[in-house]
Amino acid sequence: MSRRLTKVLVPVGLLLVAAAVTLAVLQPWSSVAETPQDDDKPVTANAELTTLTSDLRLNGTLSYGTSIALPGRGGTITRLPAAGDVIEAGQSIYEVDGKPVIAMRGDRPFWRDLGPGVENGPDVRQLEQALADLGFGKDMTVDDEFTRITAANVKAWQKSLGVAQDGVVKLGDVVAITAASVRVESVTGKLGDPAAASPLTYTSTSLRVVATLTEAQAREILPATPVTVILPDGTEVPATVAAVDPGGQPTGKEGETTPAIANIELEDPAVAEGIGLRAVKVVFATSEVKDALVVPVTALVATTDGGYAVDVLRKGGKVERVSVEVGLIADTRVQVVGGDLVAGDAVVVAQ
Repeated sequence: MSRRLTKVLVPVGLLLVAAAVTLAVLQPWSSVAETPQDDDKPVTANAELTTLTSDLRLNGTLSYGTSIALPGRGGTITRLPAAGDVIEAGQSIYEVDGKPVIAMRGDRPFWRDLGPGVENGPDVRQLEQALADLGFGKDMTVDDEFTRITAANVKAWQKSLGVAQDGVVKLGDVVAITAASVRVESVTGKLGDPAAASPLTYTSTSLRVVATLTEAQAREILPATPVTVILPDGTEVPATVAAVDPGGQPTGKEGETTPAIANIELEDPAVAEGIGLRAVKVVFATSEVKDALVVPVTALVATTDGGYAVDVLRKGGKVERVSVEVGLIADTRVQVVGGDLVAGDAVVVAQ
């Protein structure tokens, strides 16, 4: 965890301390101690040595990532996939005028016919790289030039699809997708519709977590920060912050902008499969004290001099008030320092 992140998360610990102080001050038992009567049986918990960690916990949602609309083309839609289908590069993603539209991995849309004599360009390089990835790169140099070798590899690829083998990739024959495989998120077109509009949207195939951040958190949380994701059933899954989007982009609604978010990659996305796109918790470890002497927060007693103490049940049933200083507070436990208190001592806790 970076020092920068620790700085921005310190207020979380302060809030916990404030909460504990408020709790202690308001407790009816927190005034000057009164030794319980002999017939009282106070509830106790043992002080223990442990590693105490203070966490920042954010709400997150399981997601397949950003939704991307597939571009349209000319013709009529004659086949569509179903939502949830996984389409791999090289496969037909849908069909127009009875012919398959093949998904090819690439970062930019195809915008023209590609064949012998076409002007050099990055779309040629993208096509050649896609062909090579699919196993149709024999003797071909991946570059911006469409050569006779490129045409030969296009023909071999067309033969595998069972379509006309003319060595030309016409506009609309292929469509660029952003990964080696994608998941159909929603189908927006209908059979018989003009193909000019986007027929579907797609996402990544891997589950991840999206967590909304404050502006301060977006500035301080860094990519590669390790986190723990807590699934709805309580399973804790190791994960890593993959990217932070600072947000601030217009949403289309007057005065509204997109929030800052953290995209978090699960170490093993398979553990979240089948549970749906549900809410989860994301835990950032912010402070840690090893070998801390810890008692429950409800054992704290606010003293009249503005300090703190705990009531210790000694042998023979005698209750002794021991002054302590408060260290790190996390969840319902507090680190205590100073005073005549050791691991194993029974401290009185509120009921």
